[in-house]
Amino acid sequence: MSQSVKKLDQLTVTRFIAALSVMLFHGGRYIGILAYFPMLTAGPVAVSYFYVLSGFVMALAYYRPGTRFDFRSYGLARFSRIYPVYILAFVLTCIYYIDLMAKIKSDKVLANVFLYQAWIPEFAESFNIAAWSLSVEVFFYVLFPFLLIFAMRRSVKGLIWASLGFWVFSQIVHSILKVRFMPESAAWLAYYPLFHLNSFLLGAAGGIWYVSNAPQLKVNQSANRFLLLLSLGVILLLLSLRELTTSFPTSFSLDNGLLAPFFLIIVLSLAFDTTRLAQGLSHPWLVLLGDASYALYILHIPFRWMMEKYLARFAIPYETMYLAYIPVSIAICILVFKYIEVPARDWLRKNSHMLLFIFLDVLLIYIMTRLSFVFRLGDEIVSYRRTQNFALRTGLVIFFLSFLVFQFYKTSSWRSLAWAVLTGTAALTGLMYFAWIKGWVEGFPRPIILMIAVFVYSSIYLSRFLVPFLQPSVRLNIKGNSG
Repeated sequence: MSQSVKKLDQLTVTRFIAALSVMLFHGGRYIGILAYFPMLTAGPVAVSYFYVLSGFVMALAYYRPGTRFDFRSYGLARFSRIYPVYILAFVLTCIYYIDLMAKIKSDKVLANVFLYQAWIPEFAESFNIAAWSLSVEVFFYVLFPFLLIFAMRRSVKGLIWASLGFWVFSQIVHSILKVRFMPESAAWLAYYPLFHLNSFLLGAAGGIWYVSNAPQLKVNQSANRFLLLLSLGVILLLLSLRELTTSFPTSFSLDNGLLAPFFLIIVLSLAFDTTRLAQGLSHPWLVLLGDASYALYILHIPFRWMMEKYLARFAIPYETMYLAYIPVSIAICILVFKYIEVPARDWLRKNSHMLLFIFLDVLLIYIMTRLSFVFRLGDEIVSYRRTQNFALRTGLVIFFLSFLVFQFYKTSSWRSLAWAVLTGTAALTGLMYFAWIKGWVEGFPRPIILMIAVFVYSSIYLSRFLVPFLQPSVRLNIKGNSG
């Protein structure tokens, strides 16, 4: 990442403010004093800010005219940045829905695992209802390198005007579809990735302009502070009017980038700020909150659902539970950032070659589980469809977690593999039995679970020898030593 990005710590805490707004929107906007301050709970609008900031920061990090774009490093950086914590949130959501996991259709599961749910109306809010925005962000990640290559061949002024033109076009098309042609699909239009692209493009164009002009610009700090306060005032006024008046126009939506130009002004104003405001916003504790904002954003829904579910037996008033949930979630997400997000990101970037083997192992677990059911049940497998689905979905998670716990990807040891498979099999056996007595599945297939264990161990063990392009550093350590 460029030095310019590192110096803009004053922007980092704004991510936390936006994430907190999304958190308060989901379950807290009608509680106590929050009901009278809609600007604090404008979650969907805060998502637009995320997209503007994302485009801005990515432009700062990657806009280097005259240099060749490194697709491999870029893809690895983006994947390691969002996917580990995203999949953690997905697993926690599945645990919340554990009694339904055998019945949920596979296409819905796959849409969430591979982050394309926002493109499909009925899947946009499936599982973790905050995850649709990550699906949109992945679309931006895929598009960004090509946009950047295009941008390097154009003038900065032309890019600014093009992004503004697209913003106007996007707002008009969204309004027409919402009011005249697809009023019944207004909710889905709010999630559709193409209608958030305007925010990202404005942010990216602003970032390119900043990189190109910031070194030689002398900014009047008083005028800069005025633009910051003016933009904040316009945003807060429009949010308040939308919630507190019945005559607010509904033809245009504030949730699909309508406020993006004002967000960009805020980002640029803070980026140019050299006063005590920037120094205060760059305090290490505030920067830490901003760094943990992604974990807070993607984990707050499963956290709240689980708290509601497991505290319901104690008859705790919802408002009391929610007020406790906010600081607890923030504290947990700081721990997730420090001890899961950062270590996972750093390990993946240093061991990118292991992604192939992780994918291979996940695929083998899935295939071996299915083969176990086919070999044991044959034509009767139709009668045990829910049992198979449950074993497939929970087995993938259990065995993979066991590999991590026993550090299989660090040691490449047959002993760590054996312990991981034994532990995973024991956990899967207990969970399948629990699902059977609860009536979630049709039966408790003990012979099949044993077959799964044998097949998973054998296939992964052999894969380390039979795949011809394996690197020596990841071949299985027959002696069981660390390596």
